[in-house]
Amino acid sequence: MSRVMQNTLELMKSLTSAPGFDRVLEKVTLVSAAPGKVICEMKVESNHANKYGTLHGGFTATLVDNISTLALLCTERGVPGVSVDMNITYMSPAKIGEDIMITAHILKQGKTLAFTSVDLMNKTTGKLVAQGRHTKHLGNQDQHVNWKIPNNKDQV
Repeated sequence: MSRVMQNTLELMKSLTSAPGFDRVLEKVTLVSAAPGKVICEMKVESNHANKYGTLHGGFTATLVDNISTLALLCTERGVPGVSVDMNITYMSPAKIGEDIMITAHILKQGKTLAFTSVDLMNKTTGKLVAQGRHTKHLGNQDQHVNWKIPNNKDQV
């Protein structure tokens, strides 16, 4: 097992075992993790569904948010960032009992922004369920690299 895969598995375990909202991801299974790309799968269960018995749109947004963040953590920089923009296009329903594949990859990672794309597909039919785009602010790398402790001459 690769180091990236092992680290991502450990991160997912810590997210789902700690109290808080991320516990909703406990049924998501990591399939593969490589620099800038993560693939997961899950079976849609009743607690993931809306009143029509299909994958809830809000849960889909949570998957886009979290799985794209995992892809960012698999890069050399390894920074999760904070959300700036996220949109999801819903194309077909995923019913209770169906398996879905969630594939996130980094489209571009710059000094301060990262752009990601996430596809949710029906594992059996290959039909696209939803596609998300997620933009994250990574912070200013120069701030961290050039930060220094002021000496007495620097103080006023």
